[in-house]
Amino acid sequence: MQRRAWLLTIKGGKVEEYRRAHANVWPELVEAARKVGLQNHSTFISGCTVIAYLEAENPEEAFSQLLSTDVKQRWDKAMSELLESPDSASFEEVFHFD
Repeated sequence: MQRRAWLLTIKGGKVEEYRRAHANVWPELVEAARKVGLQNHSTFISGCTVIAYLEAENPEEAFSQLLSTDVKQRWDKAMSELLESPDSASFEEVFHFD
């Protein structure tokens, strides 16, 4: 299992809208993410900063498959109104324990 984390920035004045969106994530998006093998997905927020985390056997392949779905494309379009940049900083894992 591989773990991935990345950093996103919410546009000024959009934090509450971002929170509402994630309190009501579309069930079909979650289903599509599970179908491609994504699991244990969490997001954490502090001010306008978001840290997202997930696990998958092959995250690159899973994301590629998910990005080809209509529901993910619609979600990304909705999030583009709330996030500073579609490009996010990703992190290299240097330590982990179970």
